[in-house]
Amino acid sequence: MHALNDELLVKEKGFRQYSNLYYIRLLGLKTHVLNTAQKKWGSILESNAVDTVNKILDVKLGVTCCIVGTVYMEMRFKPNILDDVTKEHWAPPSPPRPKYCSADDNLFLEDESGRIKLVGDILKREIRVTGVIMAVLGKENTEGNFEVYDICVAGFPYQPSAPVITDDKYIALVSGINIGPNYSSALQLQLMTEYLTGELGNSFVQTLTSKIARMIIAGNSLQEIKVVEDEKKEKKYGYDSSSYNAQPLSDLDNLLNEICSELPVDLMPGGNDPVNTFLPQQPFISGLLPKACQNSTFQRVTNPYWCEIDGVVFFGTSGQTIDDIAKYVENEDRLKLAEQTLHWRHVAPTTPDTLWCHPFRDYDPFIMKQTPHVYFIGNQKEFATTIIKGPEQQCVRIILLPSFAETGNIVLVNLKNLDCHTVSFSSTF
Repeated sequence: MHALNDELLVKEKGFRQYSNLYYIRLLGLKTHVLNTAQKKWGSILESNAVDTVNKILDVKLGVTCCIVGTVYMEMRFKPNILDDVTKEHWAPPSPPRPKYCSADDNLFLEDESGRIKLVGDILKREIRVTGVIMAVLGKENTEGNFEVYDICVAGFPYQPSAPVITDDKYIALVSGINIGPNYSSALQLQLMTEYLTGELGNSFVQTLTSKIARMIIAGNSLQEIKVVEDEKKEKKYGYDSSSYNAQPLSDLDNLLNEICSELPVDLMPGGNDPVNTFLPQQPFISGLLPKACQNSTFQRVTNPYWCEIDGVVFFGTSGQTIDDIAKYVENEDRLKLAEQTLHWRHVAPTTPDTLWCHPFRDYDPFIMKQTPHVYFIGNQKEFATTIIKGPEQQCVRIILLPSFAETGNIVLVNLKNLDCHTVSFSSTF
C-alpha cells in the first residue's frame, strides 16, 4: 500500500530537473541578446555576410555566423556531485576551494540541440561564468571548435525614471551582524541601535538620524552554527536540547524590536541564518522573532530582495551570488562582478551549477526585468561603491556592504541624489 502511494505521488508531482531552468533562461533572454547583437553587429548582419543560426547543431564548417546559447565552463576544480558519489566510502571529502578557475578550463556554448567549444583570444578578456546567455560571432574551424571574433550579452534592462526628491532622506543598509554565543561586538551593536533610534550623538547627528526612513539588513544576522562532535558524549538522534542555544535568536529579536519602534526594518536572510539554503531564500519564520513581528514596521523579506522606496528601486542580495561568481575568475574586483550581472541581465547565473537554487519549471526568478537605482551586495570583505551608467542612460549606484561584526560599518544612501557614505561604530576608545 505504501509503495503504491509513493508511486502515485511521483506520478502526480513528477521529478523536477534543473535542465528545464536552463531552457527557460535561454528562452527568456535569447530575444534580448539578439536585439543587443543587432545593434552591435547590425552592419555585418544586414550585409548578409553573417548568418544567425537558430541552433548550435546547424553551425557549418568555415561559415561565419552568429549563435546564441548558454555558457558552460568545464573546470577540473569545480565541485562535481558525480565525483563525490563515485568516491570510495572511506575517502575524506575534499576541502572547499576558494577558486575553481585554472589554466586548463574550457569554455562551451550550448542550447537544446548541442554544445560547441569556444576558442579565441577575446575570451581571455571577458568574465566567463557558467549559466550566462551569450551571443558569439565567429566560425567553426577544422578542429570542430568555434573561433570567436566578438561576443554580446543581453545588456541593461529597462530602468524606471528616477523620482525628483528635494529633501534629504536616507536608507540604512547593514549586513553581517553575526549575533552568536561568542559575539564580541555587543557594544558596537548597542551604539548602532542608539544611533538609529536617535539616542546617540549631538544635535547635528540626531538631525541626520531623524532623516533615516528605513533600514535593510542584508543577511547573516546570526553567526554560522558549527557543530563540534564529542566522541565521549552519548549520541542522540533528532532534537537535542543540550546542543541548541536560543539566546542569539532572542538577542536578534530584542534588537529588531527596539529599532522597529523608531523606523521600519526589512530583514533579509543570509547563508548563516536559520532559513532554507536554496535561492531565493525565503523569509525568516515569524515564530523565530515573536517580538519583532508584532511591529507593523517590521518586514521579513526574501534574498534576493526588490523594493521601491519613494520611487527609488532597490535591489540586493546577501552576497552568495557574487561570492560564487568570484570563484570562477581570478578577478577580485567585486564591483566589476556586480556590474557584469547587470550586463548579463541575470543576478545569479551560476545557479544551479555551483549555487543551490530551487528547480523552477516555468520561469527563472533571477532574470533581471528592470535595472534598479540602487544595487547592494551584503557580506563582502570591505565597503566599496561606484555609479555606473547604461547605454540608455540607466544610472545605478552599486554598493558592497561589509560585515558589521568585522568592521562596525553601516551605509547610508540618500534617496535625493543616491550619494552614500559609511557610519562607523567602534568599541575601542
